[in-house]
Amino acid sequence: MKSIAKNYKLILASVGLILLLASIGVHYFEEFKAYRFLRGFISIAFLCILIYYKQKQVNPLIATFLLIYATSSFATIWYENETMAVVALLLNFISFLFIVKALWKQASFKNLGVFLSIVFVVFIIVNAFMLYRFINMLKDFTVGNLQYAAMLLGAMVLVVTGFLVLLYNHACNTKASLVFALAMFLFIFAEIFRALAYYDLGFGNLFVFIARGTLILATALVIHFCLMNKAPKEQLSRR
Repeated sequence: MKSIAKNYKLILASVGLILLLASIGVHYFEEFKAYRFLRGFISIAFLCILIYYKQKQVNPLIATFLLIYATSSFATIWYENETMAVVALLLNFISFLFIVKALWKQASFKNLGVFLSIVFVVFIIVNAFMLYRFINMLKDFTVGNLQYAAMLLGAMVLVVTGFLVLLYNHACNTKASLVFALAMFLFIFAEIFRALAYYDLGFGNLFVFIARGTLILATALVIHFCLMNKAPKEQLSRR
């Protein structure tokens, strides 16, 4: 069992490094469509690793999330087209709904206490407001109200995801739950840095590579979480 664990960790690290180097390479040569294609390929590559190790035991909600997230990324190849931009944003929104569904039954206010409950509620309100302000800042860069609405939907589902994964981690308080919580917040940061990079809101290519590196790490951690040994209470919903 230990050799298998070391094997999959090495594979995750190796695939992640290859994808990062490939992304840096294609971006350096200004092959931007290939760069966007690689974003979708990241989810597919790591999903294949998960299927190889788990086979029929793969959590269908996690697998669906990765597939739709990949499709959303592939759609960004034509992001300059208004229709495709909206399609990409809506697919991104839909993909995170599967994470919300996977977390929904596991996230609980039980044993949270009044003080922590208030802290969590304040947290989601503040983060929702901050993301709203961020999306509102991007409004001038959108090409229509539909694209702006899709951005708002995406922001809302990220806030809900962050809130639920914090509740899940608090309820379980284990290494596995912490890994998944970290993965989800890395996905959120990857989305934010991707927007900052695409709309060129400072720091040149730095945000581009931070977004890509964060995305690769987030996806690898999701697979790592799925392959970890977990107690029943740590298991995410499968449907």
